[in-house]
Amino acid sequence: MNFDDVILNRRSIRKYLDEDVSSDDLYEIIQFGIYAPSAHNRQPWKVKILKDDEKNLVADALFAKASLDSSISNTARIIKEAPVLIVVFYDKGDGRRDNDMLSIGAFMENMHLKCTEMGYGSLWIANTNYVKEEISEITGVSLECVSSLAVGKSLKTPKMRPRKSLEEIMVK
Repeated sequence: MNFDDVILNRRSIRKYLDEDVSSDDLYEIIQFGIYAPSAHNRQPWKVKILKDDEKNLVADALFAKASLDSSISNTARIIKEAPVLIVVFYDKGDGRRDNDMLSIGAFMENMHLKCTEMGYGSLWIANTNYVKEEISEITGVSLECVSSLAVGKSLKTPKMRPRKSLEEIMVK
């Protein structure tokens, strides 16, 4: 798949087949995340791969907070259904947070695009922010959870959602 096809075929996948993702493939996805640009080359990310019970405990923690936001229970369902959840933690904390969060966004996007190129579906999840403390407890990681990526074989590929035109986003 060429680069343009990867960009144009990337979708946010919310339904997954019940198929495992190999450790080798997961490491390759994460490796391509590492190649993302980062402010001052700080690379402020750490990751943990969650499957099975750990992953489902994160989903259960989200289900318990579903009254906070209408999208949380849907996110929890997606995490339960996806074979893998890559949790991304913030590994710095010395006053450069804005730059570091932008860098983590690039890291996330690289992984998201690599999933597409490898034939996997993925969903970039921010709702894990609602259960940061629970994720630290579940994973034993004392760093701040900032995002996660659900990964698996897509049950179906949705159509591209509408995008703003170039004219709509250009500032005059």
